[in-house]
Amino acid sequence: MSQREVLEALIKLYEQKRRLIKSKEIAEVINRDEGTVRNIILSLKSLGLVESKTGPSGGYMPTLKAYEVMRGAMTQVPVKLRRDGTEIDVTVIGIEILDVLNLEGGRAILRVHGDIRRHVKPGDHVEIGPTPLANVRIEGTVVHMDPASGQMSIKIARMVSVPKVPVIEIASLKPLTTSPETPIKEVAAILSSKRIRGIPVVERGRLVGIITQTDLTRALAEGRIDAKVRDYMSSPVITVRETDDINHAIELMNKHDIGRVVVVDSAGRVAGIATRTDILRFIAGISRKRAGPEGSVSQASTSQAEA
Repeated sequence: MSQREVLEALIKLYEQKRRLIKSKEIAEVINRDEGTVRNIILSLKSLGLVESKTGPSGGYMPTLKAYEVMRGAMTQVPVKLRRDGTEIDVTVIGIEILDVLNLEGGRAILRVHGDIRRHVKPGDHVEIGPTPLANVRIEGTVVHMDPASGQMSIKIARMVSVPKVPVIEIASLKPLTTSPETPIKEVAAILSSKRIRGIPVVERGRLVGIITQTDLTRALAEGRIDAKVRDYMSSPVITVRETDDINHAIELMNKHDIGRVVVVDSAGRVAGIATRTDILRFIAGISRKRAGPEGSVSQASTSQAEA
């Protein structure tokens, strides 16, 4: 907060006077000791937020980055830091990415609130995100901590930005479906011929379950090859609305340890299927696939397989 207070005063004075600003002037505006102001300005210079000139006509001025930081500070939405997958009482309020072209790996400077000495130590694996709007997820190893300034440095192991795109945009449309009364043997033949791993179960237009290769294997192990889909389908089904974004689908897949989610429309009818593979291909920029007509081999093999 003291850094922000000094930077705000510097920007205000610079815009009023349009010249280099003395530390004494800043100290008078914020009613702080001039020596304290100088120390804070040194930390702001190290962050690339302030430029200075020595001598009788010298002083300080804000950088373009300072304006960007202060403009963004008004709309920041903090995110919790996770250590080894567990959320801890440390909040990330700013991320600065460094050295993305470094062959040894990029680094990031995190501005945080919370007692980092209590919760984190160098060498810990930490995760941030998804961040608001940009949906950036970062994983890395803590390299250095500076509790006094509320900053920590991490070596980035992985950084992914998941676009805010409706999940229906990457899902295969009009997937193959079956009914609860279909014999298990018929479903096994469909999964084999279409090379897919699961299909939704629909009754009178309503989604009532999903049947997968795992379910068929269980039926075979129990010697019930004459059973119906109703006997082995999984229910209730994990679904997403067609207007939900991709990140929500990812969270559901991770939470429930599943490889696919059924996409439903506003009336709860099956609109498509999104798999892990669909999402990975989209994030990697390999393809922006849309499914073919219902029952086609291309639609079945790309959407419902591989997950």
